[in-house]
Amino acid sequence: MNRIYPAFKKHILINILERNFSKPWHFIKANIKYRLFGHPYAALIEVGNYCNLRCPTCPTPAGKICRKRELMSFDNFKKVIDNIKDSVQVVLLYFTNEPLLNPDISRMAGYAHQNGLYTEISTNAVLLNREMTNDLFRSKLDRIILDLDGTSKESYEQFRVGANFEQVLGNITYFCRQKQALKLRRPFIELQFVFNKLNQNELEDVKKIAKDLKVDRLSIRSFNLGEYAYSEKEREELSRKFFPDKSENDRSVRYKKEDGKLKIKNPPDKCPLAKSHLVVLADGSVSMCCYDLNGRYFYGNVLSQKLKDIWFDPVVRERRKIAQKRGYPLCKTCSIYESKN
Repeated sequence: MNRIYPAFKKHILINILERNFSKPWHFIKANIKYRLFGHPYAALIEVGNYCNLRCPTCPTPAGKICRKRELMSFDNFKKVIDNIKDSVQVVLLYFTNEPLLNPDISRMAGYAHQNGLYTEISTNAVLLNREMTNDLFRSKLDRIILDLDGTSKESYEQFRVGANFEQVLGNITYFCRQKQALKLRRPFIELQFVFNKLNQNELEDVKKIAKDLKVDRLSIRSFNLGEYAYSEKEREELSRKFFPDKSENDRSVRYKKEDGKLKIKNPPDKCPLAKSHLVVLADGSVSMCCYDLNGRYFYGNVLSQKLKDIWFDPVVRERRKIAQKRGYPLCKTCSIYESKN
């Protein structure tokens, strides 16, 4: 029941209250196709592959993406949605990038909404000005994750390099206050706090901010190094600077330290998302998972092929089985889906 009610509320109830019956119907159909016929359920769509910040633990500004720097055009986005809408239910409009850099992001969210899809973005909120706020409200975006990885200028700006703490907090505050003033049911607002050495003493402060802003959820995320992208030497240096040393908070659940080095803690035997998720890169390429920054685990391209033809191809089916068993080298570096004992 704890999992059923939130899904009912966000996919069905909120839309019925707004007299939108097409999205609940799409949710039901997508679940049937996923559970009974093996269709994918969610797609990460890379509306661009670069960012406006230089966060030290992020692979994007570190030059780890060996692909052409580009934004997805609105026309190509429409082609992607038209292709995948009969299979998936959830579209996450971000991947390696800051989604608000795409000038069409609100139009994209709106188009996905019109086609019955549940839409979500994650943003550093630097570009979340008043105009962008109102555009996103009009798009009927379902969920937004707002990153605030520090409650002081010192902790925040060392981790979110290139951002101004006061500006970002002001943008987030306006967004939350405006939603309340307009009495909007959506988007669901999640305030995200990545726990690290710089902000490990600010947990109570971020809880107070979340309460004051009346966000729908405060997410305290464990520190992630992106070991799939960095060398052992780079990981060692980054962990020295940012890995929290306050173990009593138990927020660094992804890793354990052995001989001064970080090791992935309790890696699972199977990947729970290989059969339900796919990634659409900025050029339309379909990649296996969210760790595949450079599209090396390639399924096909939804700008030139039908998703059903790609997804149910015998070769792709076999690749998914291998991924489910975490059989690829990339899988050995995955720390996202750690078990929690």
